[in-house]
Amino acid sequence: MIITTSRSWAGFLFDAFLTAIGWMAFIYLFGAGIVAILRGAAQGPRVSLLPTFLPTLDTLATYVIVFAVNAVILICWALYNNFRFTGLDRRKPIADIGKAEVARSFSVTVDTVDSLRSAKVLTIHHNEQGELSASHLKHTAC
Repeated sequence: MIITTSRSWAGFLFDAFLTAIGWMAFIYLFGAGIVAILRGAAQGPRVSLLPTFLPTLDTLATYVIVFAVNAVILICWALYNNFRFTGLDRRKPIADIGKAEVARSFSVTVDTVDSLRSAKVLTIHHNEQGELSASHLKHTAC
């Protein structure tokens, strides 16, 4: 079952605008950093790239260490849960709900529930109180 909510064009355009600004800022900053590194390395023919990249390598090494520690913690947690809870299922199944209860829950008739269940494609509209205000059924042959 896929539940979707319609979005306004204004919300979509606002999200797209913010995303585009974020990508432009990232590309600008990334490009400016690469250009700065290359300009610093191009100061003379005897300038080595290694001293230029050493601060960056220290930062990357720190990131790799943090990543590795997080990975080890998560793997140990998953192995512990697998060992501890394998074969155990303490969840109880939910009791079946009858048509009458579903109809009462949505304030519709049992016939409406039957038609909703038999539809292949179904669009339901709700009012402000959460009740069904309209539904569009589309029966499709399998």
